[in-house]
Amino acid sequence: MTTISRPTADALTENVSNKVAIVTGAARGIGFATAGLLARHGARVVLVDLHEDALKSAVEAIGGQATYKTCDVSDWDQQIALFQWVIDTVGPIELVVCNAAINPEITLLQTQDPERHAQLNSQARYNYLADETKEGKLQRPSTQLFDVNVNSVVFGLKLAIHHMKQREAGGRIVVVGSAGSYVPVPSQPLYTASKHAVLGLVRSTALIEEVTRANVAISWIAPWLTLTSMVEGLEATTSANTLKSSPEDVAWAIAAAAASPTSWANGKGFWVQGTTITEVEGTYGEVGQRLISPENQF
Repeated sequence: MTTISRPTADALTENVSNKVAIVTGAARGIGFATAGLLARHGARVVLVDLHEDALKSAVEAIGGQATYKTCDVSDWDQQIALFQWVIDTVGPIELVVCNAAINPEITLLQTQDPERHAQLNSQARYNYLADETKEGKLQRPSTQLFDVNVNSVVFGLKLAIHHMKQREAGGRIVVVGSAGSYVPVPSQPLYTASKHAVLGLVRSTALIEEVTRANVAISWIAPWLTLTSMVEGLEATTSANTLKSSPEDVAWAIAAAAASPTSWANGKGFWVQGTTITEVEGTYGEVGQRLISPENQF
């Protein structure tokens, strides 16, 4: 594991200036901070989210380097239309940040009232093990979380790679995972499963020959507790003993991945803990490469 520094302002500008970047989940939080950081260093940024009013406000706050497009990233056809719209109206896509995610399970941790907590805990949307029934039938857990957290990344990777491999210069993709990509979180099992899935997806896709041959670099970020609207009300956010990051801290980690040399950045993952950025995949990768060597294939 290697601690890395944030890129200097000049280095970031050199790597992103005038490049077209898509940032999903960009109306607030990590996505908004990332879009703003990239725009301040010259990137032409397209903010993507479901909520148009919030997107308008975000673009107004960032300024002239930013524009927006509403899109349900869990919908394949909408993502196809998004990418084509960006190409037609802004330019060839050189950087994609897949950040959009939801976490219904966290609502249980945000509820301090015991009665309300018990009510939510009995609903399969918030606790997939809940014994909730309707007309005598055990209710199916919601899988919307996987549609947004996993499928949207599958779609985003496929579309980004499809368009980037048509450019000699390739491109960059940065996927926002979570500490829950690496460690169990018993209070949020479905969210954790989705982030574990994203980790496996990006780890594997980054090694596909078609991707490396096209000069496309895929990196990912694993933030620990980040102070966004998703975690409002959690006791940990106010605890002096909890290591916390700001959305800007995570944005700088994304920038570090985007500004690193392609050959090094591809297949790299970065933990974000406060202002500390740690590259962790070097260690995992050494083990993984041994496991997927020809003599160990099955």
